[in-house]
Amino acid sequence: MAYLFFPGRHLLTTAFQERYLKEVLSLPVSKMKLLGTPHMGGDEKINEIVFAVTSANQSNSRYNPIPFWARLIALDRFAHAYKDASGVRYHMIGIPHYPPTHRYIELLLKEIYEATSDQLRLVPENTLVLCSTPPLIELFMQRGFAVLPAEYDYAEKQFVAKPPAQIIRDTFEGGQNWKENDEFRKNVSGSSQEVWENFPDIPATVERIWRDPLLNESGSLTQERNYFTYAVGMGHKNLIDLKYQDIKEMVVQGKIADEGCADGALIAYLAKDFPDSDIIGIEITSEFMARCLERQRSGEFGDTFVHFHQRNLLDPIFKDNSIDTTICNSTTHEIWSYGKREESLRGYIEKKYKQMRSGGHLVIRDVVGPENKGQEVYMQINTSDGTNTGIFTEFSTAPTLAKHLAGLSTYARFLRFAEDYLKDMRSSGKRGEETKVRFREEIIDGKKFVVVRLKDAVEFMTKKDYFDNWRSELNEEFAFYNFSDWKRLLEECGFFIIENPNDISRSSRVYANPWIVENRFRGKTDLFLKQNDSSLEPLEYPVTNMVLIGEKRERINQ
Repeated sequence: MAYLFFPGRHLLTTAFQERYLKEVLSLPVSKMKLLGTPHMGGDEKINEIVFAVTSANQSNSRYNPIPFWARLIALDRFAHAYKDASGVRYHMIGIPHYPPTHRYIELLLKEIYEATSDQLRLVPENTLVLCSTPPLIELFMQRGFAVLPAEYDYAEKQFVAKPPAQIIRDTFEGGQNWKENDEFRKNVSGSSQEVWENFPDIPATVERIWRDPLLNESGSLTQERNYFTYAVGMGHKNLIDLKYQDIKEMVVQGKIADEGCADGALIAYLAKDFPDSDIIGIEITSEFMARCLERQRSGEFGDTFVHFHQRNLLDPIFKDNSIDTTICNSTTHEIWSYGKREESLRGYIEKKYKQMRSGGHLVIRDVVGPENKGQEVYMQINTSDGTNTGIFTEFSTAPTLAKHLAGLSTYARFLRFAEDYLKDMRSSGKRGEETKVRFREEIIDGKKFVVVRLKDAVEFMTKKDYFDNWRSELNEEFAFYNFSDWKRLLEECGFFIIENPNDISRSSRVYANPWIVENRFRGKTDLFLKQNDSSLEPLEYPVTNMVLIGEKRERINQ
């Protein structure tokens, strides 16, 4: 038996691949233009094609915008023509996503073996490889496989035809409709074009992903975030309990949108308490979308109607006057940080007003800045709770950096924070402008103090313990608005602010999280104000969180 092993994401099949495979399947091994020396007989021909569809469990990213099911349909239609014409059999096997590794070929072959119940053992003696990715060609040849390089001219080190990913990139970066794109029509196989015609949601999804300005290549907001540790930290039961109790009483039943739902943990609470409501989760990142769908698969939402969309929150999502409650839990600071700051945030709130039904609630629970953001404060930082050496050492991986940060004293971590964050985050409020005077140090009564703006002190105090996601958290700004700023923004966008001092569970409010105060602030970062007589007066710990409730009310024409 002679196998042709064809691994790849198989986002599309191409016109070049149609011609190339037709030629290859008609030739004996001895007549093929191979890289490396085949181990099989020269008169043998290919009997079976093994399509390995890599990153089968990943979609909704520029790297892999097309879901596995759609790739399988197109691939089956493509391959069936060769079965009819040449009598070859074919297999289509999904391969989970693996990060870059020198063991990739080994893992790939083991996946094939296990997925076929030990039936397909692909080895150099029975297999030729079709591959146009230069690093993988090298790896296959090192393992003794002969390779058909397809679109890649190995001698000239260049592509003689566009591979599928490049066709998609060129089409959608250009912004032209794929049906009207002559290059697309010329380069893509008839079977793939037919599938896109039959399933218009496929090209629509690809177009949405490619025009999204916030997503990176892998379908996330930031490459640095460790989504496992982020989900564990943000999704800890005690923390989710707190978040839910903060907002529960202000949820209006009906159609509830959790915008920026992360891994869906909060939706499990909503589904239990609002079983007759329709609950829609909105999430932008591929990693969290996968976690949401796993919760749904395992039955965590019971028989409540729950649906998830992967969408950019800056785009219009729902029809006007269609939503009863919009929940933004730790979402708005990311809109500010990864978008165009105030412009993006204001645009988002305006869209929330339009989508809300009369009497509906916008429920924002997020971090918040102090009222006197620009006030100069004296921060006494613990210098003895860790090492003060090697502060600015660079590390190639997030885990080694996290271990280093955890071993630093709080003071040393502040110096690292000042270097990594403050120098790039603004005295004027604009990203990219260096702060001329980031901080200074003073010795008072033999004690060392860091003198800094209250806003910058709060940014440090609220970020300093995120070891595992240090680089990711430093992409974000927490204290850009104080509570007064927030209320003003919602009112300018049309909302009525609900404030009920007699029942804080049904009121907008700010507070300092007591657990954070006791475990992360006290004895680590204590704040003082300098008085007129130059003495230092202790300053209360700043607020850490807010619950802000905006209600849409009918306007009465005067």
